[in-house]
Amino acid sequence: MDQIKKKIKDLPDTPGIYKFFDRNRKLIYIGKSVSIKKRVASYFTIKILGPKTDFMVKQIAHIEYIKVFSEFEALLLEAELIKKYKPFFNTVAKDDKSPLYIKITADEIPLLTVARREQYQKGLFLKGPFPSAKTTREVLRIIRKIFPYCHHKNPKKPCLFVSLGLCPYPYESDQSQVSYLENVKNIKKLLSGKSKIVIRELFAKMKKLANLQKFEEAQKIKIQIENLQYILTSYHAPQEFLKQPSLVDDLVMSKLKSLQSLLNLKKIPRRIECFDISSLAGKFATGSMVVFTNGQVDKSQYRRFRIKFSTKVDDYEMIREVLERRFKNNWQTPDLIIIDGGRGQLNIAVATVNKFKLTIPVIAIAKRYEQIYTHFKILPISLPKENIERQLVEAIRNETHRFALSYHQLIRSKALLKT
Repeated sequence: MDQIKKKIKDLPDTPGIYKFFDRNRKLIYIGKSVSIKKRVASYFTIKILGPKTDFMVKQIAHIEYIKVFSEFEALLLEAELIKKYKPFFNTVAKDDKSPLYIKITADEIPLLTVARREQYQKGLFLKGPFPSAKTTREVLRIIRKIFPYCHHKNPKKPCLFVSLGLCPYPYESDQSQVSYLENVKNIKKLLSGKSKIVIRELFAKMKKLANLQKFEEAQKIKIQIENLQYILTSYHAPQEFLKQPSLVDDLVMSKLKSLQSLLNLKKIPRRIECFDISSLAGKFATGSMVVFTNGQVDKSQYRRFRIKFSTKVDDYEMIREVLERRFKNNWQTPDLIIIDGGRGQLNIAVATVNKFKLTIPVIAIAKRYEQIYTHFKILPISLPKENIERQLVEAIRNETHRFALSYHQLIRSKALLKT
């Protein structure tokens, strides 16, 4: 048991699947989580697990894992592995019920439902089997937020899902039916691991609608793309992880090396710190520091700052204050600092770093054109959307902005409660 606890300390705090083996190295259970480390640790810290789980934990002698990029990938990889290996405790957990599948009917208006067994019917789409009803519902929940679907035959009136924007109500008109069939086609591709094709087609459709000045419809497509990119990050099918279990680490390291080359860094930026400021006309001003270790989020290292400036509103001074407070702490030195902003924000950040007599490379990324500003080039670096260095810097900046905004909103909420 002591050996297992030591192993848990080394587990990654990232999405992925974990595998439990008994003393004979027989695979007994496969699970998934948005945090492998926290989920596995919970088996050994929660006192009341239930008889089946408690019995399973007593059998665990070895743990393995595969990291993925997103919750969606973890769900599909877990299903694929359970289907392949049929571990004992995954089978027991199903209470001897038939396997679960996501079914898309072959009707004129296809319906998405859950099926308990394979049905050989022309035109029927089946994806699975999935390890549990919970996993199946999670997959459908994620998909439905991006591509709303229908799960019941022609009702007399729109259901609750229609009012929530989770069902397009394809029975309303011919146009709504055409739109719905597009959603179904995209869902099939997504479940078949063809997400890159889906995103590419959505981009083309958005551009076409914008050229026709149908901006409202183009905006809806843009939101679909953003939501899809958020859950998938850079999607990889389960088979890719099975062929290359170290896929996440390999791809992330490749991105870091590419970023090192682009920015002429002396070493690979294993620790990257990114800073952002959030305020409302200077009120409730907050700063955030997000840390990526080896190219992945390291939430234990995140820090928040309540801006204390007493002069007039000045974004530059707020950045200076946050960085000065950061460097007064004895925290691990970063290999790269990213600032949310342009040339002005970069200059302030570089001056602050120099003030503390540090030699840390600093860059800034501006939201409008997603250009990267550096101290060694007069003009900003402009990279295409598909460029992996730009994608990495954008992902880090976006996470920092999300973190800064959440703290800013928290401060505002507390202030409103006091009034």
